[in-house]
Amino acid sequence: MRRGQASMEYLITYGWAFLVILIAIGALAYFGVLNPSRWVPDKCDFGNQLECVDYEVDMSDDNVNLLLRNNFGKSIEITNATIRLDTGEEVGSLAPIGGAAQLTPGADQSYTVHMDASVPVFAGEKQQFIIRIEFERFGSGNPHWLTGVLYTTVKE
Repeated sequence: MRRGQASMEYLITYGWAFLVILIAIGALAYFGVLNPSRWVPDKCDFGNQLECVDYEVDMSDDNVNLLLRNNFGKSIEITNATIRLDTGEEVGSLAPIGGAAQLTPGADQSYTVHMDASVPVFAGEKQQFIIRIEFERFGSGNPHWLTGVLYTTVKE
């Protein structure tokens, strides 16, 4: 009889300790301390041929700003682009600042997409955007495209 009581006290004591640990982990997860996306670095990737030099998502003017570098070895012209959320919802069209322009090899050019104000993107949170860029080799008239990923913290 005495051994049974000792083992029950042992199990109950460690059970309460286990319950307290579970509650603490739950509270940390609820308040965002254990949010794994918080620790994932920002990135912008279109591959080696069209390099994303700099990027910013600014919700004060509903814009996504990209600075792209041409590493194709030939001049290109970006003719169209779309940007989508990771849910597949299209949020806008990409256009070069100052209109379409020839992008020579090794040159950088800024591009901006104006997003719809009703897009479910919140300042201070990480968001993934999927960007499809359509381009032509300058003077060829043959359309090409590539898809890139932008994962960054949205600014206010």
